[in-house]
Amino acid sequence: MPKRHKFSIRARLTFIFVLAVAAILSVTGVSLVHLVHHSLVSDADNEIQSQMIRTQEIFANAKSVDNYRVILAMHGDVVIQVTNLAGTKVWAASSAISKAPVLARTDADTPTGARLALKMVGTTRDKATLSRISSGEIGTIATRRGPGLIFGFLYGEGIDHSVDVLMASLVVSFPLLLLITGGLIWIGMGLALAPVESIRRRVDTIAATDLSQRVPPTGGKDEIARMARTVNAMLDRLEASSQFEQEFVSNASHELRSPLTTLLATTERAAMDPDRADWNEVGEVVIREGRRLETLIDDLAWLARHDEHRAEIQSVDVDLDDLLFEEGHRVRLLSELSVDTTMVRPTRVTGDPAMLKRMIRNVVDNAARYATEELRFDSHYEGAEAVVTVADDGEGIDVGQSDRFFERFVRSDPARARHSGGTGLGLAIVAEIVERHGGSSSFVTTDVGTKIELRVVRERRAFPGSTRRST
Repeated sequence: MPKRHKFSIRARLTFIFVLAVAAILSVTGVSLVHLVHHSLVSDADNEIQSQMIRTQEIFANAKSVDNYRVILAMHGDVVIQVTNLAGTKVWAASSAISKAPVLARTDADTPTGARLALKMVGTTRDKATLSRISSGEIGTIATRRGPGLIFGFLYGEGIDHSVDVLMASLVVSFPLLLLITGGLIWIGMGLALAPVESIRRRVDTIAATDLSQRVPPTGGKDEIARMARTVNAMLDRLEASSQFEQEFVSNASHELRSPLTTLLATTERAAMDPDRADWNEVGEVVIREGRRLETLIDDLAWLARHDEHRAEIQSVDVDLDDLLFEEGHRVRLLSELSVDTTMVRPTRVTGDPAMLKRMIRNVVDNAARYATEELRFDSHYEGAEAVVTVADDGEGIDVGQSDRFFERFVRSDPARARHSGGTGLGLAIVAEIVERHGGSSSFVTTDVGTKIELRVVRERRAFPGSTRRST
């Protein structure tokens, strides 16, 4: 069973796009936090190094030795502390930490020859100061008191605090941004799908009322315009199919009613006065009309089956000349007509044998129905086509108006055709078979009577729904 969605396509697409935007924002946010943190650390390191170098230059240029603590001026967010090598006495400090004790020492666990490592010293006295410093750097310094250590720290709100503020901002802004994005996508999807919904409502109305109406074209060459044209083309086919179905049913019911009416009238009249009824005539009428019903029902079933393309079409070698000879022999046995087959030449094509046999028989029966004394058969090749003609010596027709005779339930003489057993479907079936075999059918001009010409492709390897078999 097909999966049934609880939500509309608009809701599903909006959800998918919001998820995609959320993923992009998440990746962007993580990358932004990482980039900002790296940038802040790099800037802090550079600033600390710069202030430490400046402090070293100040001590290097000092001309006197002071035994008391030197207070250094603040530059930016960096504080400096200078101690002796043992880390027990503060020689100088920035004004912000001028009263603070020793804040850091060298790490005793640092490998020999490695860069000096910083180790923070925490006591109750300097707890408040330690909470405001971060990103420490350590180095050595030469003073007039002797060698010492110089420490540089970032003072104030630390890098971690800045990163936390950024993350908090992102956490607050991202959901709001997703909400706004979802709303815009929802509105955009609604606007984009509005023409589709309009077309759906229009088609729903057309299907329920009048198939002759159409979806208004939107213009342009976008998907909506193409869909509108496709829907209108489909409605054209549906309207044509509906009209054809109505005409087919109407014509079929009319054709079936005629022999049934004849049968009922004949049998009822005989039943009302059985002693005076001509039962031989009644039997002839019943047999004639019964055969006509059988032919009509068979033709209708064939057309219905092939209209739905359910019949399997074979592809084998078929000799059309043999079929013409067989039909000539049949006509001679069943009638007094003479059949001229002197122009029949060996003519082999690839096609469905049952269909081609029905094609030949329908054409011959149609010609025999209107012939006076003679039928003339012809078969030969013309290029890639096999040509078959069947002519009679009866009353001719207007060739210019003859195409309609290949339509269903059309007769050149309705009264005469009914009397002779015609159903008006024989030539329609011929046209269908010829078309399936890549050919054409038509009436052609002749001096006497009527001539039908059939053209079939000699080698047609593939038919719609065909199967290839060898003989």
